[in-house]
Amino acid sequence: MDSIKIDGIEFYGYHGVLESEKTLGQMFSVNCEFFMDTSRTYDDIENTVNYADVAVDIREFCENNRYDLLEVLCNDLSKYILCKYDKICELKLSIEKPHAPIPTKFSNVSINIHRKRVIAYLAIGSNLGDRENFLSMVFDEIQKCSYIKEIKRSSFIETIPYGVEDQPDFLNGAVKVETIFTPFELLDFCKNTERLAGRKATRRWGERTLDVDIISYGDEVVNDENLKIPHVEMHLRDFVLKPLFEIEPYYYHPVSKKYIREMLMEIK
Repeated sequence: MDSIKIDGIEFYGYHGVLESEKTLGQMFSVNCEFFMDTSRTYDDIENTVNYADVAVDIREFCENNRYDLLEVLCNDLSKYILCKYDKICELKLSIEKPHAPIPTKFSNVSINIHRKRVIAYLAIGSNLGDRENFLSMVFDEIQKCSYIKEIKRSSFIETIPYGVEDQPDFLNGAVKVETIFTPFELLDFCKNTERLAGRKATRRWGERTLDVDIISYGDEVVNDENLKIPHVEMHLRDFVLKPLFEIEPYYYHPVSKKYIREMLMEIK
């Protein structure tokens, strides 16, 4: 992927934990590298991203907002740039704070992040109350959020319970999204949506008003106590694979290296 770099964007800001930083302020510097396909610009600025505009937007965002933490400033700035410039696929940002109040000799301190647009797939299910309405809440919450965009949704299918059989049948579906959320930010989005639907902790694989699971997030593999990507049991669940096949018939599992058609045939 091609990239454009802008180094040393200076601004005077009031970011910091100390009261003196909030009132007196200090100089900061931003380095930015953004990635995009430049092969079809055809020597027309309308077909690319104007780096002068990006530089001014970065400076103005940093001057017009105040944060205690550089980490939060950098993350919010990355979201702002990615939302404003849809041609930018990936973004690397570095914010330098050379005059930070550190009680020892140092030359610089900086925060560096890398964010990108990612295609992710969510599996949704419900077997309590107005099931279709609860599933539709997921689409409503996606529409409200600036950092996640629906690409395609499946139809809903009726399925028997999995794991625990003495409960009502489920209504299941899948949705393909593009997001600039990190995997854990996307997990927070899913859990918040479940809470809005009134989901409460029950027995494992038990009944629920709404279940929103991350099936995959690009080609990334996450093995955390609270998050496993790709979903570790997706290849065993036809109520996940069937809606996913409907919206992405050529889905390719990044770990097993199998197409979704193969996974469905293995279940059968």
